[in-house]
Amino acid sequence: MIQLKQVGKRYGESWALHPLDVTIEAGQIVALCGSNGAGKSTLLNLMNGTITPSVGSVSLNGRTIGDGKAYHQTFGYMPDDFAFDPSWTVGETYAYYALWQGVKPDKVLLKRVGLDELRHRHVGKLSKGMRQRLLLAQALVTKPDILLLDEPTNGLDPTWMHLLGGLLRDEAARGATIVCSTHQLDVAAMLADEVWMLKDGRVAGRVIVTDETEAYAEIKRFFFESEVEACQTGVARTK
Repeated sequence: MIQLKQVGKRYGESWALHPLDVTIEAGQIVALCGSNGAGKSTLLNLMNGTITPSVGSVSLNGRTIGDGKAYHQTFGYMPDDFAFDPSWTVGETYAYYALWQGVKPDKVLLKRVGLDELRHRHVGKLSKGMRQRLLLAQALVTKPDILLLDEPTNGLDPTWMHLLGGLLRDEAARGATIVCSTHQLDVAAMLADEVWMLKDGRVAGRVIVTDETEAYAEIKRFFFESEVEACQTGVARTK
């Protein structure tokens, strides 16, 4: 469970994320959608403790950043990109990050992300999509209660995007709480139980996904109709 208690981040007089009060239940997948600067990364970084809130607090399964190591052990984090050592193999890199987090490397997880047959390949020879899968593996390696994923579908081909959806569903089924950001509106509708639309540092709209096609249409209407109206009137419609 993730609890955001009036949490917000301000730089000077400007809010990167306006105060937000909400709870994300265990087993739920939430997708964050919005343009660059909308507040998606700010929200994820408040959850992972990279930045501290200006107001309010974040609680992950009852733990706060003041709990130190116990807080960070609650979640697995996948950044948008990361400079792995290109001279290491996939297997060496995976083993290092597993042991660094205090667990034994499990080959089953490499199979789940489609990298087992590439474990002897040097990281420097991986495609963007393969690096994304390696980043996902290191986020999953401790079987965390909470997953925080920044643009996890970048560089993935359609087949692996579909498999990612199944993998995240499996994680949610075991009780993991998942928050991911994406620019791809159709992907958000495919992956999530709930989609949050962020604009100018605010959660300006939410869609509960019961039907993927209908959810995608609603998300598109929110962003594109608002943009059209903003061009016509100078003020985007608030929903």
